[in-house]
Amino acid sequence: MNRLNATFQLFFVLIWTIASGQYTSIINSNRPGLTQGAYSVGPGVYQLEFGTSYRQDRFLSLAQAKSKGAGFTLDLRTGLILQNLELIYRVDYHNDQLTFSNVSGPLRYNRKGTKRNTVGFKLLLFDPFRNTDWYKVNTKSYKANKGIRFIDLLPALSVYFGSELSFGNIYPYGEPFSPIFNLKTPGLKQNEISGELMLITQNHFLNNFVLVTNWGRRYLGSAYEQNYMSSSLMIPIKKRLMSFVEQVSAKSQLSSDISLTVGAVYLINENIQVDTFLSQTLKDTPAMFSAGIGVSYRIDRYNDSGIPYEIKQLRRQRKKNRYDRKINAEKIKEFKDRDREKRKAERKQKKAAKKIKR
Repeated sequence: MNRLNATFQLFFVLIWTIASGQYTSIINSNRPGLTQGAYSVGPGVYQLEFGTSYRQDRFLSLAQAKSKGAGFTLDLRTGLILQNLELIYRVDYHNDQLTFSNVSGPLRYNRKGTKRNTVGFKLLLFDPFRNTDWYKVNTKSYKANKGIRFIDLLPALSVYFGSELSFGNIYPYGEPFSPIFNLKTPGLKQNEISGELMLITQNHFLNNFVLVTNWGRRYLGSAYEQNYMSSSLMIPIKKRLMSFVEQVSAKSQLSSDISLTVGAVYLINENIQVDTFLSQTLKDTPAMFSAGIGVSYRIDRYNDSGIPYEIKQLRRQRKKNRYDRKINAEKIKEFKDRDREKRKAERKQKKAAKKIKR
């Protein structure tokens, strides 16, 4: 028993000392793609990432199959007790009509259900930005500060472990053409609970270019375990506007797909961002297309114990700026009210003077 207690104590000491979360003063969202960033949102932060999209899939070599519909994705994220630990829930809901040809003629299926339903934890293991000496400004070389440095190749590193939940078996393994497979093979059925593991890296280059890569394995413990890899690149356009490119590849005994997504992200303020995207697979077995829009919203109640002094100062300054704007607005309103009353009194005096002259 003492050995077991010592093991647990050592585990928690390692978790506390491996890394601390990188709280950001602006929202840290995974949208509009599927690739997860390495950093957690931090304790006291509650984040909602919602998107809706039109989806169209075609598998012409398989019974002239087509499906059209719409759906939404919802991510709920929050930091836990540790600065570097995050809880994530994701659901992908879909409503469509599947049509395909059979010996008896064309068949149609109206369906609605979840394609993905996952809950898991993300743990930040290594954050290169915690070592501030690595990122000191080179006062002797402007070019060195603007170019790619060797240290930029060292990524932040996280691991994700979670569970995939299946309800109703409407889209087993996220497969849109499962009813056709069921006609030719034993019924395709996904386990109610299966596992997922993922390794996440994140690099920052040049002027806010961000490269994120995920390597993982889904549906652990099921008949069709899936290997996947995704990478996304955020490219700054203007101060609040960024473009987005992502590729996702997934392979299992059931299917193999590669998709490309492009989009744009606009930061409205430090807690809200909006996005739009287009996605298309690079093969026609099947060909899958989607287009949509989304929004990410953050409720920031961050517990700032242990965060850098600079971030604390930035948060205080922003609160002060909001207070100053409120005071200035009240003063402007007060000035306008006084000016309005003054003009009103002057008009009354002029009217009274005209009556006296008459």
